[in-house]
Amino acid sequence: MTRPPAAGARPPMAVVTGAARGLGLHTAHELCLRGYRTLCVVRDPAAAPALRAVLGTLAHPVVADVRDAAVGRDVAEIVGGAAVDLLVHNAGVAHPPSVLGELRADDVLDSFVTHCLGPLRLTQALLPALRRARHATVVHVSSRRGSFARAARDDGPGARHYAYRIGKASQNMLSLSLRQELAGADIRVVAVHPGSLRTAMGTRDAADDPATAAADLVRLVLTDPRRRLPPFVERAGDPHPW
Repeated sequence: MTRPPAAGARPPMAVVTGAARGLGLHTAHELCLRGYRTLCVVRDPAAAPALRAVLGTLAHPVVADVRDAAVGRDVAEIVGGAAVDLLVHNAGVAHPPSVLGELRADDVLDSFVTHCLGPLRLTQALLPALRRARHATVVHVSSRRGSFARAARDDGPGARHYAYRIGKASQNMLSLSLRQELAGADIRVVAVHPGSLRTAMGTRDAADDPATAAADLVRLVLTDPRRRLPPFVERAGDPHPW
């Protein structure tokens, strides 16, 4: 288990997107408890003031939208010359399921930008900071709905989560591509399915507590930063089908 830094040591730094609520908020809380200076990226300026009150002085709210082309620049400016030990791409958007005749192309584009292009831009901008860390980790909070294997088994008629599936499948491919390129730079990259969570984005039958999921996720990536994880995993570390 990673312990808080000793007096005078550099606090490890984490960046968590979508940190205003749900899994992102609980993940930021877990990291602050472990002594991480945590940059909490939130889209709504109104959410920022409460974060320090809830999470403590190690939380640093950053108002930025992962869909904005400037998100990487904005976060990198705050990081400055520090090292980023952990980057958690958690921000997400869920558009309702739809049949093809009613599907909005803008919803698909929004999902792709949120889940894939935003994390790509942010990882690009923070790459120098990730290289400055020892054993940095990049986490993509993915979903079972991004799995081709699981989608192929769901062959019944009816509406489909086109936008969400396409966005998450794209994020999975981004995660795998980054993993292959950055392995030689001692930067670990992993996609994690956190479970079916009871959050604003969760389905009506969601049963998993986001606080428990966050604790499991943080434990997974911090217990041994040098541990090689499968490319797509459940939050307990078991491989998830692609």
